[in-house]
Amino acid sequence: MRYLRADERCLICSLRQAENLLKKTITSPEKRWVIFREVFRIMSEMKWGMKPLEVNGEVHRFIMEYIKEEDPFKEEKRRSNDMAMKLVEMFRPEILNSPDPVYSAAKLAVSGNLIDLGIPGWSVDEIFEKLHEAYERPFDREDFEEFRNVLMNASTLFYVADNAGEIVFDKFFIEVLKMENPSLEVVVAVRGKPIINDATIEDAKYIGLEEIATVISSGVDEPGVMLDKASEEFRKAFFEFDVVISKGQGNFEGLYEEEKKNLFFLLTAKCDFVAEVLNVPLGGKVFISSSSL
Repeated sequence: MRYLRADERCLICSLRQAENLLKKTITSPEKRWVIFREVFRIMSEMKWGMKPLEVNGEVHRFIMEYIKEEDPFKEEKRRSNDMAMKLVEMFRPEILNSPDPVYSAAKLAVSGNLIDLGIPGWSVDEIFEKLHEAYERPFDREDFEEFRNVLMNASTLFYVADNAGEIVFDKFFIEVLKMENPSLEVVVAVRGKPIINDATIEDAKYIGLEEIATVISSGVDEPGVMLDKASEEFRKAFFEFDVVISKGQGNFEGLYEEEKKNLFFLLTAKCDFVAEVLNVPLGGKVFISSSSL
C-alpha cells in the first residue's frame, strides 16, 4: 500500500498559506498576531504521520472558524469564474479543431490551475496569453492512452473538482469527453463548504455545470478530500463508477493512498514535496493513473 506522509516542508507551507489567508481576511495586526500564535500551538501538537492535507485542513479550519465569515473568497471566486467563462470560449475553436480534442481539453483543464484568473486589473487578453503559454506546455508525466481506452469503455465518470475558475475548464473538458463518449454519465463532486478558493455547489450552479453533469457535495471542509471524511454519496460514486478523475493537488494528497481501478490524477505539482512524489519538476503537469504511482 502507498503512504503519503507530511514532512517539515508541509508545516512551513501551511504557515505560509495561513499568513496569506490572514492577510486577506484580518485587517488588525494584533488579531493576526493572536491567531498566528494559536496556529503555532495547533501545529506544535501535530503528530508525525499526518497527511499534508490533514495539516492544511486543521490550520484552515481553525482560521475559518475564528474569522466567522462564511465565504471570504466569494468575490474572488466570482471574478475567477467570470474570467474563465470568457477564456474558455476563446480556447473552444482551437481545441475542438485540434487533432485530439480530448488531449487538448485535458491540457487546458490542468493549465487553468497554474495561473490566478482573478488578478484585478488584468485584461482577458493578457490572461489568455499567460494561460495559452501554460496550455502549450506538454504533460510532464501522463498515462493518456490508458485513460482514453478506459473512457471509451466506460458508462460512468466521477470527476472530483478543485478550484473555482478552473472548474469552468473542467466543465469544458467534460463536454469534450461526452463528445467522445456520448452515453457517458458524469457526476462531479465539489467542496461541502467554502474553503479558500475551492469550488462549491454555488460555483457549480453559477457556471452551469448542472447542465451537463450531476453535481454533489464531497461533504468536506478541507482543501482536498479524504474518503474517511467524505459523504456517503461521494464514497459510493468513488467506488462504484467506472472511472474517476481526481483534479488538483489537494485531492491528489487526499486520495493518493486509495486502491481504486481506473483512478486518474490530473494536477499541477505546486510544491517540491508533491513534485518529488510524482517525479516531475516543480510546476509539472500530470495526468496519470494511480496504478503507475
